[in-house]
Amino acid sequence: MAKRSTIGENPLDAVSQEHPLDTVVPDLSARTGRGQPPPEVDPEVLARLAELEAGLKTLRAEMTGLKTAAAEAAALKTTVAGLPNEVAGLRREVDQLKVEAAAAKALQAEVIQFKTELAQLRASAGPGDLPFWMRGKKK
Repeated sequence: MAKRSTIGENPLDAVSQEHPLDTVVPDLSARTGRGQPPPEVDPEVLARLAELEAGLKTLRAEMTGLKTAAAEAAALKTTVAGLPNEVAGLRREVDQLKVEAAAAKALQAEVIQFKTELAQLRASAGPGDLPFWMRGKKK
């Protein structure tokens, strides 16, 4: 097994040496933008940029409104899709109520007929026609 030459030495204590490529390819980050003022920009370009940014903000606001409207439209579409079933259920209930109303009219006519017959019986009945428990007590 080969012995390392760095045994007993801390590699972090080593002095960093220049890399040979640093001389061929210079460090461009030191030359660009750091501490240097940006190049002058035409005021017309800045005005146009401000105008476009304002338009972009307006479009984003409109887009938010459109997304909200689209969500509401989807909810309404779902609600509208369920309406035919609800209408069919209501029609069934109305038909059932019509049948019940017709039955109620028939019963009402029958009750009126029974009331008429009862009135006739009461008018034609004498004291002897009543059962004994309905007759008055003798004095």
